[in-house]
Amino acid sequence: MIANQMSPEQAADNWDLPLPAIYEAIRYCETHQELLKLEADEERYRLEEKGVAIESTNAA
Repeated sequence: MIANQMSPEQAADNWDLPLPAIYEAIRYCETHQELLKLEADEERYRLEEKGVAIESTNAA
């Protein structure tokens, strides 16, 4: 949603989800940032171990 510069309403429409589900996902991401970072780092490590080149996708 953020990467595509969408509003919550646009994201709900784009992914055919109810707006409350979008807000729930936003809240989850805001309150679990460390866990999400650890999971992303683990996935990146596993892909690199398989030889998949990964570009940095750090969002500001």
